[in-house]
Amino acid sequence: MANQGEQYENSWFLYHVLDRFIGSREVVAARRRMTVLMEHFNNQETTCLQGFDTGSVAEGVVMQGSDVDMMLHDKAVIVLCQYPDTSFQSDYKDKTVLVMRDADSRPGYVTLELVQLGERVHEHVIESIIPDRDAYFISSEIYTRCDQDSMSGHFQLPTEIHGPACTMEYEHNNLNVDYVKSFRCYRWPKEAGEWVTRPRLYNWPDQALRDQIVQGGCHLVPVGDKTSADTFLQWRISFTTAERKLMYSLTHVQYLVYGLLKYFLKQISDMLKQLAGDIDIISSYIIKTVIFHAVENTPGLLWQEKYTFLCFILCLNILITWVKTGYCPNYFIKGNNMFLGKVHGENQRKLLHFLVDLYDKKWGCLSVGTFIQPSIGELVDRVRNGDWEYVLPPSTRLELVCDEVVLVDTFSFVCKCSPKVIPASLSLLSKSQSDMDEFIPYTFMAMAVCHKGMEGFQKHNTARGNKEKYKSLRKSKKLLTPIASMCTSPGELTLATYYYQTGNYSKALEICGNMISSFKIYVLDFHCKDKYEQRFCGRGYTLLQKCKAVCVSDIMFTQNALHFYPSQLHLEVEKCPLGVPPLPFALFLSFLCYHELGHARRRDTALDYLRAVKYDREQGGSKNWIVHNLLGICYEMVGDTQRAIREYRDSLGSVSFHQYVNPAKERIQRLYQLETFGKQLAL
Repeated sequence: MANQGEQYENSWFLYHVLDRFIGSREVVAARRRMTVLMEHFNNQETTCLQGFDTGSVAEGVVMQGSDVDMMLHDKAVIVLCQYPDTSFQSDYKDKTVLVMRDADSRPGYVTLELVQLGERVHEHVIESIIPDRDAYFISSEIYTRCDQDSMSGHFQLPTEIHGPACTMEYEHNNLNVDYVKSFRCYRWPKEAGEWVTRPRLYNWPDQALRDQIVQGGCHLVPVGDKTSADTFLQWRISFTTAERKLMYSLTHVQYLVYGLLKYFLKQISDMLKQLAGDIDIISSYIIKTVIFHAVENTPGLLWQEKYTFLCFILCLNILITWVKTGYCPNYFIKGNNMFLGKVHGENQRKLLHFLVDLYDKKWGCLSVGTFIQPSIGELVDRVRNGDWEYVLPPSTRLELVCDEVVLVDTFSFVCKCSPKVIPASLSLLSKSQSDMDEFIPYTFMAMAVCHKGMEGFQKHNTARGNKEKYKSLRKSKKLLTPIASMCTSPGELTLATYYYQTGNYSKALEICGNMISSFKIYVLDFHCKDKYEQRFCGRGYTLLQKCKAVCVSDIMFTQNALHFYPSQLHLEVEKCPLGVPPLPFALFLSFLCYHELGHARRRDTALDYLRAVKYDREQGGSKNWIVHNLLGICYEMVGDTQRAIREYRDSLGSVSFHQYVNPAKERIQRLYQLETFGKQLAL
């Protein structure tokens, strides 16, 4: 009994370490809610592509090394499970219609026969059409290659194909983003019929959830069965949306055990690569399959805090059994052995021996690996030795983490939102029942209204007479006011830009001075967490109050409002929407104001401060090439051509986002041309 009591106590420690390391109920709920809301607003745009997050981020699991996975489905294409009846043409008359056909492969893969070409068909679909006997099919390989070429050409970033995904590497923040293009089928495929009807002793998932999943259908993603002879036309049936619903239905203990399995996989990933030469021999998808099978085939009472480690060992044992038999059944299509072609022969023997050794270590297996440090095993030992603060943090720390999730995600998107999100924002705001659900749509609506104000600013140029011009400018300012009332940046700095453009330099300088001198937290790199927690957590403040007091984010420039921004920045904005960190922009705008006022000394002081901010860890030039450009523009305006050229060169060498739209090269060429022209005139 003593041994059992010790196991229960250690499992309790483990549960609370995981609750802190992977996420508490409240934090996970916030992450998932943000995922759903961001998708909702993103998909308000009237494009043929609709997106949703997949993988760890959408599930609420965030840990070191996690990538971002996004699936996009083409709304202009519909996939049918079988030949349609005579009414299909009226139902899908504007869409490209594809029909699943059996492929020469293991279950779960099909070919897609083209039966109707829609009016708005994407060029990638057309390029992928292949004739075969008396029919036409869509080639998955051509489709993926077209997508890769398009993305690498547009973003000017390294792009690789991994399975159905195009992976882009963002060097500036060591992040990989996987984009998967897909076609949607609104019917449940026959290949997964057994999943619907198989007996479930413990009623997970329950009937209501199964019905909901079946009604959601599936997706087709462009990748073939690597174990078959010809993958050129094959597409894989994907159950991504179903998997997310299942993941959201897990209890918190089940979710934490899943997170522990993902952590465990990361810790042994280098060992697996050395062992089998393939880091994906056990993929994160197989780990997800393990947890689904474990939950379906065990009683709910097993998944308690005191059994946390036992549940982890149970899942590890399931994986070992699959490796031993060489058969890993896909959760939805049991006939699809996901180990086929990967786990066999010498690889299978080595992998089995490796996993059994880890299993035999019992608690010691939680200390294996160095990818994430300190290890979970070490954290459990610390708590066992009295470090209670780690597992029992103050309530203010939980509030801080939830706030960070909401604020970072909101401001990562809000500056890009267009007026098209206003109806969706109003709808969500009318139904809001929490501080988060009130703050997010209000912020989005305020920023969308701000965009309308910026876009309408230039109308005063064509207005007749001073009275009409005044009305136009006043309307623009009113539309900028809501966002200015809730945050310094982008809100007040956008208003400061308005004041600069209308010649009210003193008001612009007042706002910029507040940004420069007061304590602010740049939410896209949430620093000063201790200060934030001390000042704002546990005091009953709403998110809106916290945001207004201390939060700042990038000010976003878009082509639709080009004339709203200082003319010196038009070259930067013409190619792509551009985010400028708030502190460098406030100093740059101050420089412009003092330049217009003829205050050379104060102008030079602002330039000195901007030069210092270039080295700022969060908002400086190492992460934002635009900061070098701001400096270069300032140097040009004071006649220091050599320093301007040096800044533009540093800008081109900056490892930061959207480098492909950086006009620094054109600025350098123009300066050299002016220099050459000046020499010719001197001669």
